[in-house]
Amino acid sequence: MLALGAVLTLGVLTGCGGSSGETKQMTIVMGEGGVWTFNPDHITANKGDKIELTLINKDAAQPHSLLIPDLNFNSGEIAPNSEGTFTITASKKGEFQFYCDIPGHKEVGMVGKITVQ
Repeated sequence: MLALGAVLTLGVLTGCGGSSGETKQMTIVMGEGGVWTFNPDHITANKGDKIELTLINKDAAQPHSLLIPDLNFNSGEIAPNSEGTFTITASKKGEFQFYCDIPGHKEVGMVGKITVQ
């Protein structure tokens, strides 16, 4: 009887999980080869997901950052040849721009997009 209860509970928890509320691990490389870009420059997630985001700055000369104003996220500066790991919650549906807020970087195309479904 106890085993049957455990199996039923597991089935209910699994069935309620769905695709939202998951933790997704992603890596974005910034400034590789001295080029001010994000690679990849598009992220897709489901509403409620937590994104464990590793930012790797491969630029040997410039710091970079990643800012998503609509999701209240700002990595702060990532020093040259450094990396940082952050958690972002995909709290609302939509398409949101992200960019590097180091002066001049956004203007030369250091931008990307996150789509939350």
